Amino acid sequence: MPPGSLALPRVILHVRDSICTGINSFSILCEYPHLPSHDPDAFVPDEELSNFPRSECAHQALPAPTFCTPPWPFHNMSIYLLMEWMITGNNQKSVGKMDRLAKDVIGSKDFNVGDIEGFSARQENKCLDECEQEGFTTPYSHDGWVESNVQISILTGLKDKNGLGQQFSVPGLQHRSIFAIMKAALTDVTSRRFHFSPFKRIFKSSARSEERCFDEAYTSNAWLEAHNKLQRQSNEPGCKLEKVILGLMFWSDSTHLASFRTAKVWPLYLYFGNLSKYFRGKPSSGASHHVAYIPLVQVSVTDLIYPQT
Repeated sequence: MPPGSLALPRVILHVRDSICTGINSFSILCEYPHLPSHDPDAFVPDEELSNFPRSECAHQALPAPTFCTPPWPFHNMSIYLLMEWMITGNNQKSVGKMDRLAKDVIGSKDFNVGDIEGFSARQENKCLDECEQEGFTTPYSHDGWVESNVQISILTGLKDKNGLGQQFSVPGLQHRSIFAIMKAALTDVTSRRFHFSPFKRIFKSSARSEERCFDEAYTSNAWLEAHNKLQRQSNEPGCKLEKVILGLMFWSDSTHLASFRTAKVWPLYLYFGNLSKYFRGKPSSGASHHVAYIPLVQVSVTDLIYPQT
């Protein structure tokens, strides 16, 4: 400011909300570009951090047994276990089969004698035969499932100026809204394990040299850049909620439905990259969300495109 000027002095203050944690026992620290609203790792129980059992756990009372959800269309696990035992194997049940009935069916923790009151094997077989008929209640009858037809283009080897090929319709695609799945996941109990604030994980050696650790999706450069870009965007009018990113991870493979018969489906799964891979990879975590069931084409595509005359 020149001497004699009447201009008021101005100070520009740059406020940064970045934070760096202390170094833990493994010489690792976390560097957040923005102050996190919470730390999901703080809620991880001790028993999930080690396979070594704690001595005091041996004196605790055992938790109440949990029963599995029966496969569709059975009403309970007891009926399913009986039907599975009856259908598998040969018609002449041996001594070994009887031992299996006592041990694997009646002795199962999912078996409840009260569930089979009025049980009829003939009626259950009839239910299995009718479950594929139109109008029968299916697993897709609720929870936002929609059935659609998929149009695909198949090359025929013939000249086509549009390059589209022959249109082929595949009916019976069962699918759900991805947005609805995202909303359901955020209200689920597992959302408390979501990492909404990405960070850099850094290993600092005794020589004070730093080395970047890439171990999770939310510690990657791509996630950090997308998060920073999102924070620079304006909020919706009147909204003061935190702006976060959900990482969508899709997977698909063929799945056999039961230990008897030949029924199978081709599901499409959705996982969230906000969950740690150590928790997400557990079959018991419930981290998988079913998005769609891809139908199997039961007829020859060649016969539909080139029908026999």
